[in-house]
Amino acid sequence: MRLVVTGIGMVTALGYGATGSCAAIRAGLSRPQALDGLVVEDGEGGSQPVTGFPVSGYAEGFFLVGAWLRLAAGSLDDLRHRMEWPPASDVSFWGRTGLFALTPFIDEARFGGSLGQRPHALTEDFLQPLLTLQHLPVPIERSRALALGHCGLVAALQQARHLLEERRLERVIIVAADSYADVPSLEWIDGQGRLKQPRMPVGLMPGQAGACLLVEGEGAARARGAPLGIRVQDVSLAAGPGERRMPHALGRELAASILQVLRDARMPLPYQGCLVLDLNGEEWKSAAWAHTQLHLTEHVDFENCRVRVPAESLGEVGAASAVVGAGVAISELLSSHHESAIVCSLSDHGDSGVILLQRILER
Repeated sequence: MRLVVTGIGMVTALGYGATGSCAAIRAGLSRPQALDGLVVEDGEGGSQPVTGFPVSGYAEGFFLVGAWLRLAAGSLDDLRHRMEWPPASDVSFWGRTGLFALTPFIDEARFGGSLGQRPHALTEDFLQPLLTLQHLPVPIERSRALALGHCGLVAALQQARHLLEERRLERVIIVAADSYADVPSLEWIDGQGRLKQPRMPVGLMPGQAGACLLVEGEGAARARGAPLGIRVQDVSLAAGPGERRMPHALGRELAASILQVLRDARMPLPYQGCLVLDLNGEEWKSAAWAHTQLHLTEHVDFENCRVRVPAESLGEVGAASAVVGAGVAISELLSSHHESAIVCSLSDHGDSGVILLQRILER
């Protein structure tokens, strides 16, 4: 089953829409701001607020699931505006549509017991309210929440392909949201010693974002006359042990996944397309990517690849990072000479994921 991306939506610190956000990221723009709620030492005997990348005027005052709802709803609003969704009465469209909501791992250290101790908490607190808020005529039984953090998009694409191959659906809306800019998340990051600040210049800068993709079977998309620009050529997900691994092991695994998707797609080697990375300023991710490059020196022409790192403009956006990265890759493919892009993800739990996107040349 060939999957195509026929719609994208986004809200980020750089704009309330995918077009502006992706263009700003590609231009290297950023809008860091002081965040309320956590003050750190400035290294000179004083103190200062943490710097991050909030979605100003949009998600202030909301935290954890409340922030996810705001951000996810904003990205869906952008998708609806860009593609003019059919009305709820269009059974031929909505009757064959599902929705996957991507969230962070439900880590008790970050969220306490409120989410982890209830088996259906994400459905009750996030998925169902999102469907209601957006007036989406997608039954809950055709929706699911995937708490897989940075690699959630890879898993969602694998599951979507399976459902479409079984002809249970024709399309899936994949929406992701996360916020590292609310007070509970800031305190969690700081407690782990991962927060960039004057006393720790190497670390992540917190951000927040919502992003979504509409993914369809290529045949169904052509039948309804949807714009065809980007194909999901292949994906690879390597599940980790549930905890962060040594950079050399993670880098070796990521390199193997990249090489696998390139060979499966019969891409010319050495690869010279676009690379979108979820590097975020933390040493372990940088070291893992360095090891990845060492294993791919004969297969990827890094000097002639276009490299994009969205976190340089948005900070760390957690579970939304892969969908944001896919949006940046799509923007790159539709406005440059590159015909393919690889989106790479590394999770805190040792997972690694790779998505190969290709521009559809035939018309």
